Amino acid sequence: MNRPIAKGWCPSALHPMQSGDGLLMRVKPKYGMLNSKQLLVLADCSDKFGNGLLDITSRTNVQIRGINEKNYSNLILKLQTEELVSDSDKLDRLNIIVPPFIQKNSLLWRCASQIYSGVEMLPFLPDKFGFCIDYHDSRYLSDELGDLFIEVVSGSKLMLRCAGMKEAFYTNENNLINDIKKIIEWYLEIQNVQKNERAMRMRDVVEQNNFPWETIKKIKEPFSQKITVGRYQSKFILAAPFGQLKSEHLRKLAAANKKVQFTINKMLIVESLPDTNLGLINEPQDNRLKMNVCPGAPHCSSATIKTRNLAESLAHQEEFIIGTNVHISGCSKGCASPNSKEICIVGNEGRFDIVEKGYAWDKPAVKCSTQTSVLEHLKETRS
Repeated sequence: MNRPIAKGWCPSALHPMQSGDGLLMRVKPKYGMLNSKQLLVLADCSDKFGNGLLDITSRTNVQIRGINEKNYSNLILKLQTEELVSDSDKLDRLNIIVPPFIQKNSLLWRCASQIYSGVEMLPFLPDKFGFCIDYHDSRYLSDELGDLFIEVVSGSKLMLRCAGMKEAFYTNENNLINDIKKIIEWYLEIQNVQKNERAMRMRDVVEQNNFPWETIKKIKEPFSQKITVGRYQSKFILAAPFGQLKSEHLRKLAAANKKVQFTINKMLIVESLPDTNLGLINEPQDNRLKMNVCPGAPHCSSATIKTRNLAESLAHQEEFIIGTNVHISGCSKGCASPNSKEICIVGNEGRFDIVEKGYAWDKPAVKCSTQTSVLEHLKETRS
C-alpha cells in the first residue's frame, strides 16, 4: 500500500497549525540550547496559553500544544519579548540541527552562527528544508534529518554535501553562505518552486538531476555515531517518553541546570539531574526507547485511538515486547516513523489494526476492537 498524504504543514512560531487539542506552535532553540530562564518561560507559557503539554520533535525543536486561538497573539508577544522566537519570517522557517555535545565557538558552532545571521541573504526556504551541521568522519546526523549538510573534515576543513549524495565539495568559513546560497537557488530553480509552495526533499532532487558543480569523489566513508540515555562523561542524556514533555519537567530541569541541549532522537543533554523524580527516561534498557508513538487522540484530529495510553501499557509487558521495535500510530499516515517496524499498531475508526513487519499504512494482519485485545493478541503470538 502507498503511504497516505499527510495533511497540514510543519508548524512554526509565526505559522501555527490547528490540531485536535488546539493550535500547535513550534519553538526552534538556537543551537538546540535553552538556558534555565528560557525553560521557565516555556513552562509558564505552556501552562498559561496552552495545555501544559509540549513535544520534542525529531529536529530538536519544542512544540507548545493546546493553544487557544484567542491566546496566540499574547503568547507570540511573550516569546518574542523573551527572544525565544523571531519576527523574521525567514528566521522562523529556518531549521538547523547541530550534533550532540556541540561546543560554543567551535567551528561547527560558527557555521551555525553564520546561517542564523545570514538567513536573510538566502531565498525563502520550504518549511521542511533543513540544515545539518556535523562532523564528517563520525556523523551523528543521518540524511533523513536534513537536506543540506555542512561537515567538518579532518579538524578544520569544511564540506557541503546534499542529502542523498556521497560526493561533496570543499568550502570555508569565508565562502560558506555564498556557497549555500547557490546550492539552494539551484535546488529551488530546478523545481520552479515559489514562496510557500511545497518542494521536494533534497535527496529526491539529486536523485533525479545532475548536480551542476564538480564534487570530491573520494570521500572517506563516515562512521555513524549513536547516542543513548545514561551518563556520558560529565553529562547526562535523558529522553522524553514518546517525545512528550510536561511543563513540570522543564521547571525541574531549570532548577538543576544552567542550560539544556535538545538533541536527536528526542533526547536532552543536561549537566545535572534534579534531586526529585524527574519523570524522564534515564535508563538505556527502558522499553519506551524502542517505540515510535504519535500524539494520538485527542491531540491529533486524524487519530482515533489514545496512542500513549497503549504505549505505556505495552512498555510494561517485558515478556513479549522487550527488544522489539514498535510503532503506534493514531492513523495510517504513520507520522511518528516512516520506517518499517516489527510491530505497527494503527488506529482505524477507534479500532486497533496490527501490522507485522511493515509500515503503518500496510494491510493489517489482525484487527482488534480494544486495547485489551491488542495486549492479549501480542502476548499470545510473541511470548
